[in-house]
This record gives sequence, C-alpha cells and structure tokens, in this order.
Amino acid sequence: MVMLVRFLGVVIVIMGVIFGIKPELFQRYVKFWNSRKRIVAGGVISLLFGIILLLAASKCRVPVVIAIFGAWAIIKGVILFVINQKKLNAYLEWWSKKPLSVIRILGIISLALGILVIWCA
Repeated sequence: MVMLVRFLGVVIVIMGVIFGIKPELFQRYVKFWNSRKRIVAGGVISLLFGIILLLAASKCRVPVVIAIFGAWAIIKGVILFVINQKKLNAYLEWWSKKPLSVIRILGIISLALGILVIWCA
C-alpha cells in the first residue's frame, strides 16, 4: 500500500513539473474534464485514491499527512458526484482563464505536495 502512496506522489510530481514547464497544457487538461462522464470517472478515481491513502496512512512515515490527503481526496470525489454541471463548467472555465504565471505557481505547489507525499510515505 505504501508503494501506491509513493506512486501517487510521483504522479503529482510529474503533473507539477509538466504544468510548471508547459502551463498551456493545463488548459487542455481542464478542457478534458469538461464532460459529465469524465467528471464521474474523476470522482471514482478520487474516492479510490482517498481510500488507498487512508488505508495506507498507518503504515507511512507521517500518517497524519497521508490521512489528510486521503480525506481531501474523498471529499473531492464526493463533491464531483454532487456538484451540478453548470457550476462545474463555471469552475472549469474559471481555471482555464488563469494566466500562465498562475498555472506555473500551481505547478510548483503540486511539485512540492507530490514530494511531501513521497517523503511522508
């Protein structure tokens, strides 16, 4: 289970690096999620990651951090199931209009959070 947590951390690091170097890809990433089926799939993935993180937390170096990420993922998954499409589209549109400098900062934050997950695992 700890290996899955580390893998998730690596994925977060990779996404952070990609969005930091090529922030225009973030806009394509946001557009990818602009369909109800993909949002539901994202909700399922978030719930699964959240469950994995919560189950693995007790075996990790810093369990509380991994548990917080797990709870965060579960909350995100539930929100993705219950949010209506109009609000979701407005939220995605809001993100897609962010300046590239903001996306670069988001990439750096993602990179740092991914490293934190890897280290805490």
